[in-house]
Amino acid sequence: MAKAAIVLKTKQKLSNGEYSVALRVSQNKERKYYSITSLVENQSIPFKCLPEQWSEATQEDNGLGKFRRSFKFYKELNPILEKRLSEANKIIREYELNDIPFTFTQFERDLKKQKPSHLLNEYYKQLINELENKRKLGLASVYYETQSLLKKFNSNLLITDLNSKLLESFEDWLRNERKNKDTTISVKMRNLQRVVNLAIEDGLYKKENYPFGEKKYSINKRLNHKTRKRSVNLNIFKRIKDLKLKEGTGLHFAQQVFLFSFYMRGMNFIDMAFLEWSDIHNNEIHYTRRKTGQLFTIPLNQYAAEILKFYKNTSHNDKYVFPILNDSIHITEKQKYTRKKTVIKKVNDNLKEIAKLIGEEDLKLTTYVSRHSYATNLKRSGVATGIISEALGHQTEQQTQTYLDEFEKGVISSAEAKIFDF
Repeated sequence: MAKAAIVLKTKQKLSNGEYSVALRVSQNKERKYYSITSLVENQSIPFKCLPEQWSEATQEDNGLGKFRRSFKFYKELNPILEKRLSEANKIIREYELNDIPFTFTQFERDLKKQKPSHLLNEYYKQLINELENKRKLGLASVYYETQSLLKKFNSNLLITDLNSKLLESFEDWLRNERKNKDTTISVKMRNLQRVVNLAIEDGLYKKENYPFGEKKYSINKRLNHKTRKRSVNLNIFKRIKDLKLKEGTGLHFAQQVFLFSFYMRGMNFIDMAFLEWSDIHNNEIHYTRRKTGQLFTIPLNQYAAEILKFYKNTSHNDKYVFPILNDSIHITEKQKYTRKKTVIKKVNDNLKEIAKLIGEEDLKLTTYVSRHSYATNLKRSGVATGIISEALGHQTEQQTQTYLDEFEKGVISSAEAKIFDF
C-alpha cells in the first residue's frame, strides 16, 4: 500500500540554509517527492524553512509534518499542508477501493488534476512512464520505438487523428520510407491499436470511431505477419559446437550462450543474463522466468555443466553465471535492461559471424533460434507436442497444442537425450 507524508527535504539544502517542504509518497521501496509549491496555485508562497522551524510528524499525526510556531506563516500554511496530505490519501484510498494498481505517473496526474494529453506524442510519453514505473521495460521499449516513428511520420498528431486512412498512410510510410517488413509493421500497428484502446478508457477517443476491424483497418488482412521459421537442425548445432574459438572473445561467448540455451530447454537470453550461481543446487537449475514469473526446475545435463564449469573457473563475478551484469555498474532495472539489449545485439552480431565460419552465410542465427530449435528438434525426434509444451513452460497449447498437466522430469530428460548427443 502506498503511503503519503508531509516532510522537510533535509537532504537538499537551499542556498539560504532553508529546506523545501514536500509531499513524500512511498510505494514498496520506491519514494517520490512532490514540492508543495508545485501543488498550489500561488507558487510564490514560501513552503520552506529552517530545520528548527519544522516539526516532524509523530505516529499520531499520520504523516502530517508541520511548521512550528516560530515560523512566521505557520497559521496560514499548516492548513494547506493538511489539505494536500488529505487529497493524496484520498487518491490512494480510491485506488485501493477500486483495485487500481498504484503507479507514480497516474498518482501525479490525479494529484495535479491533469488530464491525459490529446497529443499522441505526449500520450505516448505518459504511457511509457507508467510502464517504466511498473518496471515493464521491454514493453516500454516497444511503445518508445513506435512513438519515435510516429514523431518522424507526423509530430503533431492528435489521438483523434487516428483513423483507417491515416493508419494506411503510416503503414505505407513504414514500408516505403523505413523499408520495414510486414512483421515489423504488424508490431507497430498492434501497439497503436493498444494505445487507441487505452485512449478510449481515458475518455480521449470515441468508441464509435474505432479505426481497427474487419471492415476498417484490418491488421490480419493487410499484413503478412507470419513469423518465418527460426529453427536449425542438429547438424548445425554440431558444427557450431565443434568450432575452436579463442576463449574470452565475443565469438566464444556467443557460441557458449547459444549452446547453453539449447541445453537448458531454450532458456531465454534475459534469464541467462540474470542466472545466479545460487540458482544451481542438487544438480538442478532453479530460476524464475522474468517474462512470465513462472518457476522452472531443470536437471543439469552434462553438456550444460561443461559450460558452467568454464565460467566458474574464469568468471570474476561471484553472483552471476555469465559475464553480462555487474551489480556495482548496472544498479537500476533500466540500466540492467539497457545492458541486456547491448549485449544481446553483440551476441547476435557474433552469431552471424559464426554462421559464416561454418559455411552458412545465409543462415540468420540469433539467440531466439536456439530456443525455437530446442522445440523443433524434440518434435522431429518423435517427442509428443505435450511434452515439448511442458518443457518450454507453455500454459496453453495455443502455443503448441492442448493444455497438459505436469510430466515427470524423467520423461523430458529422456526425450532430450535423443537430441543433445550430437
